[in-house]
Amino acid sequence: MAASAAVGGLSVDELLERIGSRAVSPGAGAAGAVALALAAACACKAVNLTLKHRPDDLELQSALEAIQRVQAAALVEADRDAEAFEALVHDKDRVAVERLVSEEERLGRLIDALATALDDVAPRVRVIMTGDIAAARALAAAAQRIKTRNEEETLRMR
Repeated sequence: MAASAAVGGLSVDELLERIGSRAVSPGAGAAGAVALALAAACACKAVNLTLKHRPDDLELQSALEAIQRVQAAALVEADRDAEAFEALVHDKDRVAVERLVSEEERLGRLIDALATALDDVAPRVRVIMTGDIAAARALAAAAQRIKTRNEEETLRMR
């Protein structure tokens, strides 16, 4: 994907149009990474609004920073996945397969990092924000399912 087409810079409408188009990518892998970024955003909302009432909670502040890193990295991963998938479609070689496997593994590490952060913050956020934590978990689970399915398909190409 060209730099001007970075997933993080697209409007939601543009992203949906690109994923739903006849173009090779972005596709399911990018959608999974975006789902993870949305999961992180929901977690950020829950932590930020809790910190509004407990600004001196250093553990929550630290968790917020970790979640924000996952959110930013997930959008980068959406682009990396799209580029790796395009390379696989065009090159159809072992190097391209391994690159895509590597991207799927990277996404898996981000999913794990968010899951750990969610486990840490969930009991500490304000009760009114638990819906955002539930949304974060559901979106992260969707990202995990997409990653697992894509990984299974890619590993069959090895």
